Amino acid sequence: MRVQKVALAIVLVLLAAGLARLGVPAAAQELSPEPGICDGAICGPSGAFTAESFPTLTEIAWSAFPANPPRPYTPTGRALYVATTGDDSGAGTAEAPFGTLMHAVEVAQSGDVIWVADGEYRVGGPEFYEGLALETPGVTLAAQNVGGVTLIPADPYTKVGIEARADDLIIDGFVIRGFASVGIEFGRTTSPPQRHLVLKHLRVEQVEEGIRAAYDGGGQPITDGLLVYDVWLRDISLIAMQCGEGPCNNMRWEALRVEMPTGDTGNSGLDGLAVESGDNVVVFNAEVSGASADGIDLKSTHSAVANVIVHDVGRNGIKLWRGGDVINALVYITDADAALVFETGAPYRVLNTIVARHSWGESAYAMTVAYDNPTEPGRLEIVNSVFYQNSGAIWVSPAFELDVQNSLFFGSANGQELIWGDVMIGEGDSPVNALESAGGGAHNLGFVDPGFADPAARDYTWNPDSPLFDAGTDAGGILPDFDLYGHPRVVGLAVDLGPWEVRPAP
Repeated sequence: MRVQKVALAIVLVLLAAGLARLGVPAAAQELSPEPGICDGAICGPSGAFTAESFPTLTEIAWSAFPANPPRPYTPTGRALYVATTGDDSGAGTAEAPFGTLMHAVEVAQSGDVIWVADGEYRVGGPEFYEGLALETPGVTLAAQNVGGVTLIPADPYTKVGIEARADDLIIDGFVIRGFASVGIEFGRTTSPPQRHLVLKHLRVEQVEEGIRAAYDGGGQPITDGLLVYDVWLRDISLIAMQCGEGPCNNMRWEALRVEMPTGDTGNSGLDGLAVESGDNVVVFNAEVSGASADGIDLKSTHSAVANVIVHDVGRNGIKLWRGGDVINALVYITDADAALVFETGAPYRVLNTIVARHSWGESAYAMTVAYDNPTEPGRLEIVNSVFYQNSGAIWVSPAFELDVQNSLFFGSANGQELIWGDVMIGEGDSPVNALESAGGGAHNLGFVDPGFADPAARDYTWNPDSPLFDAGTDAGGILPDFDLYGHPRVVGLAVDLGPWEVRPAP
């Protein structure tokens, strides 16, 4: 029944380039029912998930996120049209479209849908900072063809592409390029917070920051309800997407491709995706690469990072500060600190995840748990996961409860795989049963080569004789319905270790 639900709820776009890179057969591709702009390996349409179809250790309020409305949009008010050949003195109809987005947004009323014809549009007001400001609630701004409309600054010093301030907005289908500071700024610094914003089918490029929340809110909530879906953030010099002050609550960032040029790894603020403060935050279906600092950095409570690939970042791959889940993840070629960082005492779970070659050739932990807060109690579960050829061990605070189940450790550069108080296991130290005897878990595979196909070429699929097949557990009903690529999570006798399920040859 759960497999049937996910088949109806989610169809993932699997592009050939990403599939080939990860060794997933191209024949497994499925197409999105809507045109998309994110051409990463795992970008695809939003699913109507519940706690039953996608269980997490931390409680996620799935119903608190804005819905993902399908195209075409039916206005409850007017349908307004904009074209490069139009005129602002026209009626804004399909036959007599407006000529500028600025005018269309200015005259739009709640319930209106603004359709924008293909072409390049200059936006920005007379003020230094001002972009295309959406201040009327309930307006939908949509490109007639996804990716066919490009927004560029009216002036080289225009800082912001779109300022989304009102409630119940939808912004869909645009390429936003070359603004001096940020592509889209959302949120409201005055009470109440902005509610129910949907940003979808977007490409943001050649800016300092891709999508960010407003600042100077004095600590009150900035936004309450945000869906970012099918977005490609590329050539971003600072932070791709962030809530830098917050709080930002009930945010779902999904179907994302983030490509950043790795630069100053000494600057810990140059993250791919970051939340400074907030609650109920999900990052789902994302590929993040190139960040100078962390790939994903969430200081929010009730957080989940699922179905993600994070690679080639300058510092941590995924960092959770106040509890949460990492599910169906592939994290590799990260550097400094640790590939996974859990900062404070809280419950955390790592499920069906591969962490490989963190800080390879140097000295660093593969993962740290409350390293800077070692007296804070918490709980860590590592289930059906693989830690492979990292520079050092997993370090777990002695104040934590630890439960490692059906997992595998192999090839640490210093021979140490896990340190938990007085317990240390590794190829050069104690066997894995020393951890289990201390109450730290059960049914682990130990220090066994996982049989990856070609890790030197970044192919972490596995050979036919790999010990990862059918070696996992679903004790307690902890598995989501699907794997990293949206296929049924269990194929065969039991769940495979790692983020994807290997299907038998036909």
